[in-house]
Amino acid sequence: MKINILNIPNFISFIRIFLCFPLITYLEKIPAKLTFHNIESFRYELYMVLIIVMLIIISDLIDGFLARILDQVTDFGKLIDPVADKIAILIIMIYLTQKPGFEGLSILIFFILLLFRDFYIGLNAIFFIKKYNHAFDSIKSGKWFIASTATMFLFFIYDPMLIKFVYIKWFFYSISIILMIFSTYEYFNRYNSFHSKMEK
Repeated sequence: MKINILNIPNFISFIRIFLCFPLITYLEKIPAKLTFHNIESFRYELYMVLIIVMLIIISDLIDGFLARILDQVTDFGKLIDPVADKIAILIIMIYLTQKPGFEGLSILIFFILLLFRDFYIGLNAIFFIKKYNHAFDSIKSGKWFIASTATMFLFFIYDPMLIKFVYIKWFFYSISIILMIFSTYEYFNRYNSFHSKMEK
């Protein structure tokens, strides 16, 4: 089991975790009940949130790519990469669940579904590491799910600025739900196939 922590891809994953601290700072300054009338007062904070989220998305795309190119794929990297993603997602979801009405409720439902999904994936990850000393890579549909979810979050945050595109956040909400279900199904198939192969 390759556990090397000190390499470039893992360093990028750690940077993604540290980016969550300024993300919390700026989100705390933006009211959940943001409207078109008060959005100008928080323009700087909104720009900073956009920059930080984009950096998180980019770092998520390049750490795995660099790990493969540099032959620095490690089991620790396979674990820290999704953990970094989930920390960022959790922070934004906590903020968005404070939105009033149906929007806040929808994000709460999304959050509960994601908890069940990640609990299932996490339990299986621990099981396969302990029993077979094997850690799985993230699957592509899971990466697409993270990217779609991050995009959805941005549209929910910047909703007051998107008067002509009021339904686009719900489009990405629907896409994210579909990718959540599909990626979970792919994880299920992967775990089931590997377990069946090892038990033969």
